[in-house]
Amino acid sequence: MYRKLRQQWLLIPVLIMVMFSGSFLFMKNHHVKVYYVRTTVRTTEMSISVLPVKHVTKSLAQLGKMDEINKFVLFLNQVPNCGAEVLIFLLQKMQGPNSYRHVRLKGGTMGKLDKIEQEEFVDGVYTVMREEAVPLSFDRQMYFVNYTLFDKQSPTYINLIREPADKALSRSFYHKKDKSDKNDLVYCLIRGKSNCTTARLDPEKLTVPYFCGHDPKCFLNNQWSLQTAKRNVERYYPVVGVLEEMNTTLDVFEHKIPYFFKGVQNVYKKKMIGPFTSKKTRQLRPKIRKHLQRILAKEYDFYNWAKRRLFKQLQMLYGDHHSH
Repeated sequence: MYRKLRQQWLLIPVLIMVMFSGSFLFMKNHHVKVYYVRTTVRTTEMSISVLPVKHVTKSLAQLGKMDEINKFVLFLNQVPNCGAEVLIFLLQKMQGPNSYRHVRLKGGTMGKLDKIEQEEFVDGVYTVMREEAVPLSFDRQMYFVNYTLFDKQSPTYINLIREPADKALSRSFYHKKDKSDKNDLVYCLIRGKSNCTTARLDPEKLTVPYFCGHDPKCFLNNQWSLQTAKRNVERYYPVVGVLEEMNTTLDVFEHKIPYFFKGVQNVYKKKMIGPFTSKKTRQLRPKIRKHLQRILAKEYDFYNWAKRRLFKQLQMLYGDHHSH
């Protein structure tokens, strides 16, 4: 009898180990799972379970209370069809020289998240931050999440935007290939149809919501969403780059966020400037572009505002007489 009881007690630790092994991130209600690709200098691998990691610097638990924004954690919540792949490539290339690790989060097609799902996502990111070494950079296509609403320190957000008509054209041709969106606005304009109105706009594909957030009002393409997006940029995004001004963008990144972007201009010139600048871009007829400028007025307001902000940052770095 004693031997059987002893064997049963010995089985308890084994059962506990089995229960807590084999899964990566299951949060509160199991609605949101954070899977990620951990990229290293030599390899890229899918990480399903968390392995022991040798910390190259202090863990977040050791760092203690910090500012509202964590300068050791970068987050690129990439806007689709805006060339964010350029930044992702550069972040992957520079993680070795600048001693950080880049993490590609999966699940960018999830779209809008409710409050519970946002909290689960934040908790998931924090689990990765605790298990991995800091500093870290993340990327994922998703709308802005305010970590401070969940009593968490916000990462340093960055992003890249694009001239709205060109972005719309890029998206239109992307969908033309897979024939999934015949009601697309640009698709309508190019074919000269008469019913090409704002009703054809998909608000979830606009740029402003990616900086505004998951609130339903962020998808109304109105003044509230525009102003909320601008406030978030001012507070959480040290730099928002502009695809058409890539040299200026990288210059400001290197000066404003040197922890991650030190030497980025050299990497860009050696690895990307040829293929990137030689890439052909489709052109819109002037009449169609003017039509889009009227329909996408809020998008242009945000784009021009962010562009002015970028050049103001450059001016503060070099002064009025710097020619760039």
